[in-house]
Amino acid sequence: MKITVVSSHRGDAALALGLAIEVWLAEGHAVEVVSCFTRSEFAPYSDAGSLHANDRMSFVTAVRKREDEAWRKQRGAAKLTLTDLNLKDAPIRLHCGLEKVFGRPADISEKVVSKIRRAVELSKAGAMVLPLCLDGHVDRISARAAALPAETSSLPLAFYEELPYAARAEGEGALAGALAQLPMMLQTELQPVFASALDGTGDSIDGAVLRKRRVAWCYDSQIDESVTTEIAEFSRRYGGRERLWGNAAWRVDATLMPKAT
Repeated sequence: MKITVVSSHRGDAALALGLAIEVWLAEGHAVEVVSCFTRSEFAPYSDAGSLHANDRMSFVTAVRKREDEAWRKQRGAAKLTLTDLNLKDAPIRLHCGLEKVFGRPADISEKVVSKIRRAVELSKAGAMVLPLCLDGHVDRISARAAALPAETSSLPLAFYEELPYAARAEGEGALAGALAQLPMMLQTELQPVFASALDGTGDSIDGAVLRKRRVAWCYDSQIDESVTTEIAEFSRRYGGRERLWGNAAWRVDATLMPKAT
């Protein structure tokens, strides 16, 4: 099956779904990560701050592309492809500060909507995974709104919890609100699902946490060691797995959630 994962920014999908994607690839699925808002100036742990403003976006965009490629190479899988939509992220596109990207309505500009929808159509997905938008970031809300299929009952569809936000107390508190923003049919249908081939033993859980940490290390221009640990350790809450919210069509396909409990 072709699984299309919509990632608002570079790293969103890897940090939230690194273990699940590993399992799907092992099951023989092809995974395409569609990264939407990839032109950015956000890389607080890079050398971008020392650059002239005119050079910052190109530098950061290149750095974050290398991080995504490092993650793809870490997986060593020919069936993992990365698609870059090359849209500007919210602070650049909407001319707002970092603190103003949360709680805004979806960006319904023609360029954003048409580019994301076209990429999703071209992906010819057999299953789709979208951001849940726990933190209300306008880029995530916009990507989800543009990519959400008009008809969702027959397509296996799941939503992922963004990290590190989901690992924090406010993330769990935001869950009900995020689910309530989805179409009513989906709200009543979605249930927690997991993708894991682990057997639930302590050693396997520790191994999953370590693999999760290795994924997070790829994105060291964006997160520091404390956040890397926070992201990695969060998978321990679910027995070395990552929680998604899947519709009925997703839940009936055993290859999307092997050995799920």
